[in-house]
Amino acid sequence: MTDGAFDVTVGPLVKLWDIKHIVIPSKEQIEEKQRLVGYKNIIIDEKNSTVFIKLKGAQIDLGGIIKGYAVDKIVQVLRQHSIKSGVISVGGEIRALGKKPDGTLWTIGIQNPRQKGKDDKVIATVELSDKAFSTSGDYMQYFIKDGVRYHHLLDPKTGYPAKQCGSATIIANDNTTTDGFSKLFILGPGKGLAVAKEEGFDVLFIDCKGHIVMSDGLKDKLKLAALPTAR
Repeated sequence: MTDGAFDVTVGPLVKLWDIKHIVIPSKEQIEEKQRLVGYKNIIIDEKNSTVFIKLKGAQIDLGGIIKGYAVDKIVQVLRQHSIKSGVISVGGEIRALGKKPDGTLWTIGIQNPRQKGKDDKVIATVELSDKAFSTSGDYMQYFIKDGVRYHHLLDPKTGYPAKQCGSATIIANDNTTTDGFSKLFILGPGKGLAVAKEEGFDVLFIDCKGHIVMSDGLKDKLKLAALPTAR
């Protein structure tokens, strides 16, 4: 659906980059590991519950979707215990369960990816009920070296951190969907909006200059907390 922007075989590249210790791999190292990346090399046998990867040394990394899946399971447990109201947050994956006890909607903030001070941390808010919410951004895990921002959201097609935008926020009915599709960050606003429309969920991009680009379904729901240039 994302044309490989979200690819669970990106494991070898993820291990090559060390954002925490500011390690930038060489072009040769990236090219060597990149040949192992490709979701079409995965063979799934649902009948026997087995997974096989064709290429030796390839690795599956589910870090880009596992937290969203976990939130969905948490919601199942809460509903089994007749809990109808609350907010679940697992590493940035958020679910607004029902409404607040007073009947109003939950207010979720969208962070400014280029936050400069305490007052401009939230760039916009949206009110939700029984909706899932996920954001992927280049401000979560990153370092800057020689004026270049390096972060953990790698483009499987280049092996380098994606450069299309500062953050991508997805709003849908479940967190497995929002977590996985938040990697539309890698595609950027142009192609990302088309995917969101095709798959039937809302998306909001904040590009590297602070411009906000969103799907039509959010235009009447979003409240700007700052005044970036919007389009």
